[in-house]
Amino acid sequence: MFVNIDNLNIYYEIHGDGMPILLFHGWGGNSFSLYPIGMNLEKEYKVIYFDFPGFGKSDIPKRPFDGEDYKNFILKFIDFLNLKNYIIIGHSFGGRIGIRIAKDRKDKLKALILIDSAGIRDPKTLKQKFTEKTFKFLKNLVIKNFKGERREKILKILRGTFGSKDYKSVDGVMRDTLVKIVNEDLTSIMKEISTPTLILWGENDKELPLRHAYIMNKNIKNSKLVIIKNAGHFPYLDNLIKVISEIKSFLGEVINEYSK
Repeated sequence: MFVNIDNLNIYYEIHGDGMPILLFHGWGGNSFSLYPIGMNLEKEYKVIYFDFPGFGKSDIPKRPFDGEDYKNFILKFIDFLNLKNYIIIGHSFGGRIGIRIAKDRKDKLKALILIDSAGIRDPKTLKQKFTEKTFKFLKNLVIKNFKGERREKILKILRGTFGSKDYKSVDGVMRDTLVKIVNEDLTSIMKEISTPTLILWGENDKELPLRHAYIMNKNIKNSKLVIIKNAGHFPYLDNLIKVISEIKSFLGEVINEYSK
């Protein structure tokens, strides 16, 4: 199904019945990236899959988005669905948006589950600073001295040499969006979250290190951290049984408390 929000077509699907669970996929993913989790919850909950703007079947934003733009857009999607009491499960980039919504929707969001979530910005290493300065210097040099197709060809080579895997995989609006997103640190926002929060993290995550999990656990007051052994950035693929068990146990506690 599609819905048009702010002149962007957004793809979504709804399966099951009960308290709504929104699945927020990671960067480069799509509505079914978290399907292994969703399919195990559909018998007890209303599971909502969707593609963020710029991913999957959804339209690309007409301008670069930052985290606040994504949050405001998804809140409109949530209001379109008329959700009152709901749960968010966010992986990686999706966790970023979940964190922002948890700050603003304390009355409607009943539980937040963060899986190897982005949101902590580490200070840049000397190597990163040097690489960034070198890229900017060479980029400016190319822009000043070349034009047209030759300029674009050289810039593409530079991006391929200096850019991250995510940076190389996108262009145009989504590349500018990525630059905005990765430079955001959400630590101050985490301190304002009071929603019951479960933090699941693969102990061997190479993309978002385990120390980020401890920072989130420290800053989100009502949070519980569970480290998934022998798992990486996608713990729900490495140990689905453990992840589902932790999610169901946590949600059972939250719903029991909510029902009192």
